Amino acid sequence: MLVKVVQSDINLGDKKVNLRKAIKLIKKSRADLFLFPEVFTTGMDLEHVKEHAESLNGETIKKLKEHSRKKIIAGSLMEEYRGRIYNTLVLLEDKQLRGFYRKIHLFQKENEYFTAGDMVEVVETKHGRMGLSICYDLRFPELYRKQTDEGAGVLMVCANFPRKRIEHWRTLLKARAIENQAYVVGCNRTGSDGINEYNGKSMVIDPWGEVLAEAGQEEQTLEVEVDPGEVERIRRDFPVLEDRKLGVRETL
Repeated sequence: MLVKVVQSDINLGDKKVNLRKAIKLIKKSRADLFLFPEVFTTGMDLEHVKEHAESLNGETIKKLKEHSRKKIIAGSLMEEYRGRIYNTLVLLEDKQLRGFYRKIHLFQKENEYFTAGDMVEVVETKHGRMGLSICYDLRFPELYRKQTDEGAGVLMVCANFPRKRIEHWRTLLKARAIENQAYVVGCNRTGSDGINEYNGKSMVIDPWGEVLAEAGQEEQTLEVEVDPGEVERIRRDFPVLEDRKLGVRETL
């Protein structure tokens, strides 16, 4: 499976420009899977979330579906559902919305604008089962262990992770890969939204914890071949997950 990580700058609040830019890239690439940053069509334009939010039957999803024939497209959007607004990572494949994940862990001020999701999501695709997560989620390893227990071999993280905490991003991505023996595909934005500066450092990491590719600080795409069979091999040859001791309290 050829994975394309799209580390892009985002024009704050300009949905048409950002979506057009994404679709242009999808159309000219032979990749099987595209991962875009968190809220890649709007950026963190929090003061206008009600204007930007759409349903999962809205125009943005419809346009992305048109370009998802024989492809997987993933990235988060501002979603409106029953009067509430969520930061939602969508996954489209073969012109269908295969699954979506509403961000569970909201970071500080986000709580004023978004409703937290409450469901861990693993999506079945033709390239295997994939776990979905967004930015701040990365700090909560139990989410990824749950996805692994549900059969995920690829863990996807889309983000707006700021420059001042970028080493946390790099370290946590590698940790999630090593502890779950899974591929981790992390897509961060670059540029500025007037509040935070972003410097990318998107990464693809294999189930052994080796960094297969890492982006720099500017707009960039990564193309990496990912072999889902490698997950099975590593978990079989080094069966760490089988040695967990659940529910055991240590005595000091």
